[in-house]
Amino acid sequence: MSEPISDSRIPRLAVGCRVRTVSPDEAMLLVPEGALRLKGAASEIIGLIDGQRSVEAITIELQQKHATTDSSQITAEVKQFLDKLHARSVLLYKD
Repeated sequence: MSEPISDSRIPRLAVGCRVRTVSPDEAMLLVPEGALRLKGAASEIIGLIDGQRSVEAITIELQQKHATTDSSQITAEVKQFLDKLHARSVLLYKD
């Protein structure tokens, strides 16, 4: 089991990975071995990964955008999604 990711860490896509926006609600994550179609929250989260924003900044931005949604749910979804990308070596962190 991996360690929990600190909110202050800054996620960035791994070399060879990039995002292509398909529509406002859909993006394609292009990875060396294929592509992942991302919709809804996943599309929003990946759109905020710019190598500058921390996990906390991404979470706060989504909480502000979706103020009527339970903030703890957004926090959990962001961390879960980033953990999945990190486990697939699609996402790296810089401190």
